[in-house]
Amino acid sequence: MKRTSIKRLTVALVLAGASLATVAPDNAGAAPEIKNGDKCTKALYGKSRGNFRCTYNAKSKKYTWSTVKKVVTTTTVPGKIDKTGWPSKFVIGAVPSENAASMTLKYQGLVKLFQDELGIPVEFYSATDYAGIIEAQIANRVDLAFYGPFSYVIAKNKGAKIDPAGVAVSSATGTPGYKSYGIAKSTNSAVSSISDFKGKKICFVDPASTSGTLYPTAGLLSAGIDPKSEAVTYAGTHDASVLAVKNGTCDVGFAYDDMVDKTLIANGKITSGEIKTVWKSGLIAGSPIAVRVNLPNSLVTAVRDIVINKANKTAMVKSGRCASESTCQIIEDSSWGFLKTTDSYYDGVRQVCESTKSSKCK
Repeated sequence: MKRTSIKRLTVALVLAGASLATVAPDNAGAAPEIKNGDKCTKALYGKSRGNFRCTYNAKSKKYTWSTVKKVVTTTTVPGKIDKTGWPSKFVIGAVPSENAASMTLKYQGLVKLFQDELGIPVEFYSATDYAGIIEAQIANRVDLAFYGPFSYVIAKNKGAKIDPAGVAVSSATGTPGYKSYGIAKSTNSAVSSISDFKGKKICFVDPASTSGTLYPTAGLLSAGIDPKSEAVTYAGTHDASVLAVKNGTCDVGFAYDDMVDKTLIANGKITSGEIKTVWKSGLIAGSPIAVRVNLPNSLVTAVRDIVINKANKTAMVKSGRCASESTCQIIEDSSWGFLKTTDSYYDGVRQVCESTKSSKCK
């Protein structure tokens, strides 16, 4: 063989070796063929191999390879993030606006988002009342909780180590906030304003509810009605309060605006025009989603990033998690997602709390 040919063969072999070194796996062996559903490991979670990505199934508690859809992005939590001290699972909760089954269903998209982004199992915690979520977060059993403004203030007052990770908004350009409604059956001609609530059976929602108790109490006091002197009952959830009015258990009641105007009509539990709104509060500070700040800093930072940049309808559609914004569910109501906020945003709620002399404010 000529010297030139030998030289060319040597160069070719060297280049071939370099190419093989580039694509060879860490174990230097031939990469096994991956099929959808094959097992992977926790260490590989979020990593891709060709058209597959290592995912986690909360029900089976197994890590498996799944086909990657082109529209779905990989986790945004950096692979080298310091996860020292992170819990073995992350728990999301919310004060109840509906029954536990409905709440769990409506939060499944948010739970899946956090599970994929954090790389650890995520669960939804359902409580039967507001106090259940407040106490669970104080006891460090719930890591991220969606509150009403008043229940958030109560949780802080009781010692929960939390701060808002974001505030719910109705649209990407919307202003945080919502209203409390005073309601009655449309056929109840004896009630046309909040002044007519005197002497009636009144449904509040929960002692810790902002739009279901705190602001209604302020509204009644302004109308010269002392709730302590009236026949008051607590329905437990906003939907239950509306349905109690519909069914005649209560003559009048209170609930937040979306529950009356959208949610119960959409699910067929009331018909449009069946319930009339005779009183509306002023704009209430938007509802916060609060993270435990006694978690590791790296986890708190990751949670804040997900809440603001990923937990909204626009991002969920872009990532392929929702088919459209109109069908996308982030939390239990029609909120678009979250904007940044601070604890001081809720000082107005604290002022209303003081004006009503509510024992919950202490």
